[in-house]
Amino acid sequence: MSDTWTYRPWATDPLIEVGRLAAAKPIALACHVHPDVQISAVRTGWRVYATSFGEFRATAGDIVVIPGGVPHSSHGGEGSIVTHLYVSSAHRAVRGVARPQRLRHPRAISPADLLDAVGGADLRDEERFSTTSDLAKLVLSNDLEIRAMAERSGYSSDGFIRAFKRQIGMTPGAYRLAMRLAASRARLKQGDTVADVAYAGLFADQSHFGRHFRRAYGVTPAAYRIGFAVGRSISFQTQRGGDA
Repeated sequence: MSDTWTYRPWATDPLIEVGRLAAAKPIALACHVHPDVQISAVRTGWRVYATSFGEFRATAGDIVVIPGGVPHSSHGGEGSIVTHLYVSSAHRAVRGVARPQRLRHPRAISPADLLDAVGGADLRDEERFSTTSDLAKLVLSNDLEIRAMAERSGYSSDGFIRAFKRQIGMTPGAYRLAMRLAASRARLKQGDTVADVAYAGLFADQSHFGRHFRRAYGVTPAAYRIGFAVGRSISFQTQRGGDA
């Protein structure tokens, strides 16, 4: 087994992205953000998803659902095989998902199975995560330094960072970077060149962009972009037994 992440559109519904991890050794991803709801299904081994709501450890047959906008990091064991779906929050299967949760559903294998499993569960919760807090909007709406943002919000610099991390799950600087990477990922999916995306994302150069992208998503920007070229969608009709 090679240590690899792959990302492709799902042939049945190209608006849904499918990610697959086949881990030859333990592999971790840095804290990052997806605008879509993430559905993670462990086929073999285990994986842990760390969020501001706590850690969610998934073993074979478990599904972890993470709402769009929730920062999270992950790590897992050698030999693990994991399928990820990235689904618009407007999709009926994930509409109303409020916070990360773990489900037990060992028979869910294909994307259709996973969507059915999640859609059939009640994932509503009063403790809803929100990226529309005043602190989050302040950090993303301008390039002010931490001291200036803290003063505007009535905090000391350290107090602002603590409050932001408590609300969002990561520091202001890390959150800005995560959102830039998420926007860059969307541009790559649309076919923009790596050079153009690195420039638009305000990265120093392609190497700088590539290092951060791989830490967050496990692949290079070029490899991710290739995955969304015409004719590279995943069909689970033929790959159900061994690929996900």
